[in-house]
Amino acid sequence: MTLPPDDWPQRAHSRAVRVGPIDWHVQVAGRGPVLLLLHGSGASAHSWAGLLPALAAHATVVAPDLPGHGFTTGAPYDALTLPRLRDSLADLVAALALPAPALVAGHSAGAALALRWALDAPEPPRAVLGFAPSLVPPPAQYGQWLAPLVTPIATSALVTNLLARVAGPTGMIDGLLASTGSTLPPAQRAAYRRLFADPAHVRGAMSFMAAADLPALLPACTALACPATFVIGERDHWIPERTLRPVIERHLPAATVERWPGGHLLHEEDPARAAARVLAALG
Repeated sequence: MTLPPDDWPQRAHSRAVRVGPIDWHVQVAGRGPVLLLLHGSGASAHSWAGLLPALAAHATVVAPDLPGHGFTTGAPYDALTLPRLRDSLADLVAALALPAPALVAGHSAGAALALRWALDAPEPPRAVLGFAPSLVPPPAQYGQWLAPLVTPIATSALVTNLLARVAGPTGMIDGLLASTGSTLPPAQRAAYRRLFADPAHVRGAMSFMAAADLPALLPACTALACPATFVIGERDHWIPERTLRPVIERHLPAATVERWPGGHLLHEEDPARAAARVLAALG
């Protein structure tokens, strides 16, 4: 099992947990009702680093690196579908000997996974909260940066090794982050650069994005048994409001939608406000 380096964000809360074939890296902090935090495609638990201290003062925070991402290894790349990821997460929560999550919050594709969790869990959470939820097909920005690579060839080890080698030196990751409409502090940008220097992470991110089956997920959301809240960024160039709102209104008409300043990584831009919103949803 591999844990992050000592200077990784919130490294003091990192654990290595083996569950079946998966070697998980998960950060667990605090006491109280369980908050399950799910990062988006291409990120890791570090995405929640700025929120974790405030949340841990009121709850048990569980922030894993999703299979195929960061320092979590062992899952087949063809297993990164929403239903199979949800099942793997349920196994992780059980292995941690924790009760069912009271709240599931996700960012981007993690928000879609949070909905899948709430739909399939024997004990639904009190609420689902999605920051910049990826509930629409990839936008034009993916065409410039990632879409040409999300193919069976691109998810091969050969292509992902090549991409990982060129991503850092060419400034590709800084360009990718800038295309989100968000401005991140240096420590967060450095974490993303380190992640995308790992071919396994690159392949996992692409596989997760390619396997997100929104046409299967969205119609099922009419059966959602808990409240849902979505936070949309005014400057989100990846999931623009004009395309996202009609999808939410059609498939989740009872959901609350909030519009904040910020881009696609808005929870990393203003972690204090994001943490307060998570705690408000927890009630």
